[in-house]
Amino acid sequence: MSKLVAACLMAICLGGGLAMAEHDPNAEARPTVGTRHDMTASNGAVLVWYDLGAGAPGKPRLIMFPSAGREASDFNELALTLHEAGYPVWLVQHAEIDGAKAGQPAPSLMDLARDAAQLVETSEGETVLVGHAFGNRLARATATVKPDKTAGVVLLAAGGLRPIEDKARKALNDSFRPDLPAEEQKAAVRYGFFAEGSEIPDYWLRGWHIATGQLQGGAVQKTETSEWWTAGGAPLLVVTGLQDAIAPPEDTIDVLEKAFPGRVTAVRIEGAGHALLPEKPDEIATAVLDWLEKLDPAGE
Repeated sequence: MSKLVAACLMAICLGGGLAMAEHDPNAEARPTVGTRHDMTASNGAVLVWYDLGAGAPGKPRLIMFPSAGREASDFNELALTLHEAGYPVWLVQHAEIDGAKAGQPAPSLMDLARDAAQLVETSEGETVLVGHAFGNRLARATATVKPDKTAGVVLLAAGGLRPIEDKARKALNDSFRPDLPAEEQKAAVRYGFFAEGSEIPDYWLRGWHIATGQLQGGAVQKTETSEWWTAGGAPLLVVTGLQDAIAPPEDTIDVLEKAFPGRVTAVRIEGAGHALLPEKPDEIATAVLDWLEKLDPAGE
């Protein structure tokens, strides 16, 4: 999400007076897997995450950050698969969702990363940070704050450098809008997030949290890309859908491969858009597991 998109999203969120449609895209998408935990950090941030339980000895903990305004439950299927493979997994809720709150009233992206870093600090051993869409920014920013605890970073549908094309930007913004008729909101989600032919799960028509989108849009505007772009030097797995309208390959995975030669493992998936997770769950899980094995083949 570019700074221009962030500004547009904020305008929608701050517009007020919207006539509510019968459907509510801002409603909860679905329950998040795992056991809920809450922690009030030293700076007043309220961190909320879901824990799938202990993993196999020596496996790094996977900490997952969802897309802009979206819930941690978007990771349910991937988290369960990775946990079954022996990895301990935490799914993190964004601020203003499920009782989570930022440590600052109008945070920058690096402020949000410092909040998340307090959660990372509680984990024993190294972590692998997993970020989807906006979450890729937060994962990289958190890795920048806590490089000593970050063994690697997984970026799904990673953007953040180049502006989004106008039609895709409008689709992103319209996905959040409770004033749109249901079919118009669904069409926006379809264009912005799903490849043609992909089924849209019902939970992707909900779970669009305006307050969170507003906060994140402001955080992006306050932060220079250079502050988080390098992910603290960690190894990167970059997974991109070839039909991603919001973060197309030529603006994202291609750029990252050239920017960090030797540090990026690039996986391009046919038939997937920006949502990615519900479209190609098996391909994504395989890519992540293969990369994790190569990251630390001895499990040490």
